[in-house]
Amino acid sequence: MGRPKIINNEQLLQHAREEFLKKGAFGSTKEIARKAGVSEATLYQRYPTKTALFLAAMVPQQVNIDAIIHSFTKETDPRRVLTEIGLRILGYFRTLIPVVMHLITNPSISMADVTAHFKTMPEQELAESLAAHMKEANSRGTIKADNPIASASLFVSALHSLAVFELMEIHGGKSMDHAVEGFVEALWSGIAPSTRKRKTASTKKGLRGRD
Repeated sequence: MGRPKIINNEQLLQHAREEFLKKGAFGSTKEIARKAGVSEATLYQRYPTKTALFLAAMVPQQVNIDAIIHSFTKETDPRRVLTEIGLRILGYFRTLIPVVMHLITNPSISMADVTAHFKTMPEQELAESLAAHMKEANSRGTIKADNPIASASLFVSALHSLAVFELMEIHGGKSMDHAVEGFVEALWSGIAPSTRKRKTASTKKGLRGRD
């Protein structure tokens, strides 16, 4: 009689993740056990319910802030640095959102179950860390950020929405990397009218007053 196959939890969860990403809550524990080369009984010895297995397999790891916000870049132009950070955030959301969608559509799992696995929700942590980066850049004079947390939150929210739109194939299934630069330019320029235009308008008003 052969020795039972030894498989660690991460290998087991990888097989479970692949099955659940394909079929959501309808993924089969029998199929997961077959691919892992173990019995269903072994599976349930480690994870007592299918819900426990689903949650363990599908809850994403804590966001790697160092890799996304603080990772080394050769760029020196602050707009290009922000664009590179934006592309990293978008890449993270592209992996996070499909998994979270499966989690929140599982009737046996609540948002409280999901948030319990995070010290801080990824979107909030990204916004706070990016705000700290902006605040530091502001102190050096390389950017002007009067309200770093508001600017960072807007940027992160826009990237999150972009990743959702990509998942829904609103843009025809095309990559929207180019939109990140547009977000940065919009954030950089702001929406206030230029000083020159305001002065021109005031001058015209003054001239009319003398007619």
